Order: sequence, then structure tokens, then C-alpha cells
Amino acid sequence: MEKLTGFLLLLATLNFALARDIPTYFRDGGELTLDLRPRPPEPLTSIVWRINGDLLAEWIKDQVTAQELVPLTYYRSFRGRTTLDVTTGRLVINNMAKADMGVYSVEVNNKVQNEKYNAVWIQEVPQPEVWIRPLTCSPDSDSCTLSCDGNITDAGPVTYSWKMGDGEWKESVKDLDITKSGTSDVKTFTCRIQNPVSVRDSEPKDNPLLEKEPGSSGVGWVVGGVFGAIIVAGAVVVGAAYLYNKKRSRIRRERPLFRTNNNHKFDEAKPLLLKLP
Repeated sequence: MEKLTGFLLLLATLNFALARDIPTYFRDGGELTLDLRPRPPEPLTSIVWRINGDLLAEWIKDQVTAQELVPLTYYRSFRGRTTLDVTTGRLVINNMAKADMGVYSVEVNNKVQNEKYNAVWIQEVPQPEVWIRPLTCSPDSDSCTLSCDGNITDAGPVTYSWKMGDGEWKESVKDLDITKSGTSDVKTFTCRIQNPVSVRDSEPKDNPLLEKEPGSSGVGWVVGGVFGAIIVAGAVVVGAAYLYNKKRSRIRRERPLFRTNNNHKFDEAKPLLLKLP
């Protein structure tokens, strides 16, 4: 009897060890896909999905006659946005919301599967920004620290990656230490934040340890802008003068050949007589 009790206790312990919750993440309006792990080798005759112990989807057929005993049925708020594949057991839920968080379990062929899914709601990651520390970092410094900052309060598990110039992305940490000797040929740094439902990249940040090339300062841009403004203003003046002269010439051509003084008006109905000497 003691041996049987010990065996049953060992079996229960083994089943508890095998049973585990698989973390899976979703976002507002996203999709949640759950598969059977492992999938039974025999044909499926019954599938019952539950969330926190409550029925979610159900389908049962007779093992002998193959007649449906319980047609494919969805429950509560999962109606209209859930699909259960009765061949594979895959469950797909669309338009997920925070209220759909919980532990999803499945019973297949009247056997409760050991593995369950712990569905967790998370937000998409924000676009990060590269910050330079310390603020006094300059080409005169030997080393600096770049930080990939963004509000990840509800973003769940995140990973950080960095890219130097046009190079490849390399997974790293939030804070990247750089040295002048090790980044002498790197012009920009870009960081990336990624979680299970989204990924965002920062804008490239100039290497703070790199000497700026001649002519790349803001003074050059200002001088160029001033010269450009002068050229545009000159073109406007020339164009206005051209239009004025053109209009003046047209007015001259349209004036009558003979003028009258202020005391006499020209009468177009009378013939014009010229007095010859």
C-alpha cells in the first residue's frame, strides 16, 4: 500500500513538473494563435478550449460513428471573432483586448493537455531616442555612453539592438559604451526596441566622439542660405523690371498719333485737317 501511495505521489509530481504555462503576448486589436503542444497522433474526436476554466470553444463527435455530438460552438464574447480548426486543434482569436488575459487550456480526445498558455496583454513599444551621456561628451572625450530610451512600462519583455552607421543590427543592452579609438570610422548610431508584438527604430544619432568635417557646421548653412536669398531677391527685381518695361512699351504703342491741348477736345466724328505751310 505504501509503495502504491509513493508511486501515485511520484506520478502526480511528474505530471505537475510536465505541466507548464507557456507565456504568449498580444496587443489591443491583435491576434492570438494557440496550437496543440504536442499534437496527438490519433485523429481528433473532441476539442474543448477553456479560459481560466470557463468554456471558450467546443466540438465533439462520436468516435465510432463520427457523428457530431456537439457542433462547433463558441461562447460569450469569443463568438464572431474566434476560429477553431477541428483537424489540427488550432485556436485563433481576433480583436484581442485586455479583458482576454488569462490561462488558456485545452482538452483533446477527453484528455487534458499538460501545457497551458498564459496570455498577457502588452502595448506596442514606442519609438526610442538615443541620448548621450554625459552631456559634456564631445570629440575631446575618450569615451561616452549612448542610451536607448523609451517608455516601456506596459511593453512587456523587450530587447535592445544597435546599429553602427549602415552596418548590421546587433542585439545588445540599453546602454552602449563607446570609445573614440573603437568608433573612429562610425558616423552614426541607431538603436532599436523590440517586444513580441512590435519593433521601432530611433533616428540616427551622430557620433559625439567624431570630429565634424569642414563645412559641415551650421555657419556654412547660414551663409549658403543668405546667398540663396540674395539670388532669389535679385531674380524677383529683374522680373518685375522686365514686366514694367513691357507694359510701358505696350501703353506707348496704343496712344493716338495726334494729341489735343487742354482747351480743345479731339472729335473723332470730324475729319482731321492738316494746315500746310
